Amino acid sequence: MSTVKNVCRVAATALLSASVALVATPAIATSPPARQATPVPCGDVAELIEQINEANARGAGSILLSAGCEYELTTPAVAGGANGLPTITGIVTITGTQSTITRTSATPFRIAEVASQGSLTLNGITVSGGSATAGADTVGGGILTAGDLSLVGSRVSDNTASAVGGGVAVAAGARAHLTSSTVSDNTAGDGGGIHVASAAQLTMDRGAVENNTADFTGGGLFTAGTTVLNSADIRVNSTERFEGGGIFAALGSLTVYGGHVEENEAASSGGGIANFDSTLRLVGTEVDKNDAGSDGGGLYQGQRLNQQGGVAGLIGGQVTENVAGGLGGGIFRDEDGGSVTVSGTRVVLNRPDQCAPAGAVPGCPV
Repeated sequence: MSTVKNVCRVAATALLSASVALVATPAIATSPPARQATPVPCGDVAELIEQINEANARGAGSILLSAGCEYELTTPAVAGGANGLPTITGIVTITGTQSTITRTSATPFRIAEVASQGSLTLNGITVSGGSATAGADTVGGGILTAGDLSLVGSRVSDNTASAVGGGVAVAAGARAHLTSSTVSDNTAGDGGGIHVASAAQLTMDRGAVENNTADFTGGGLFTAGTTVLNSADIRVNSTERFEGGGIFAALGSLTVYGGHVEENEAASSGGGIANFDSTLRLVGTEVDKNDAGSDGGGLYQGQRLNQQGGVAGLIGGQVTENVAGGLGGGIFRDEDGGSVTVSGTRVVLNRPDQCAPAGAVPGCPV
């Protein structure tokens, strides 16, 4: 592992933690007071912004978008600001039916930001076209959250960040919960789809992270916090230079129940998953048809700079039809990369071999 690559990863994670001033511990979301919401007229961005400002001022509020409508953001909500919508400081729910909030401007700005004391729920909304590229250290192309974020039946697509979190960036201390939602076709330096900083939390129930690209690590997902995936699919993501085509896990813990990690591609190691110093559990998960330019087509277990290596455990599920340009078509464990155990997992049809080095992965077929 080169020092340059590890410095890139460490810097990217620190970048997100430092990029948002966390004034207070994120508030625990409670249901906003019930009220009869009048739909925001189709395409009326000024009214949408006004309703968000009113909800923030009240401390809570629900906003209804017109079904099938697109709300085109042409300037930041605040002159010279970084966000198309007002920063969420209250408990705000925005509901729609095939409704889209998108940026249509040459000026770069992300779509939404949640402050540390704020809570945002998007239900049936597509967030697209965000561009957090005003500087080299800009994060969260679609949504940046330092508080609580919930996506229900929603989509975050076609957003870009110059640093981390092309679709969604979850800052240190923040929480995000995605239910039956999709994060797709986003790009960033690290965490093309989603970036989870140290001490942050992500839970994803069903849905998919797909077709995202990272320049460095974590094409679909980069996590240094606590992440749980339940029956979610991580597929067809890629990295242009380094590890973790589907997922890059650094520190913290990553637990995956069911779902698929499939058809992802890494320029170097870990076509499906690259695990560096985190506690990784795959339970009944299918890791299939991933491709690594070097070692670990399905899973690469490695070590970051000045760390001790993590622990990976596979229970049930399968690791099949993965390809490595080096060794460990199915699973590769670096010499100093902690431990990997396999129990009841089908590891077959990987090229050029199932696991490497020989004997380094207990439970893996020879």
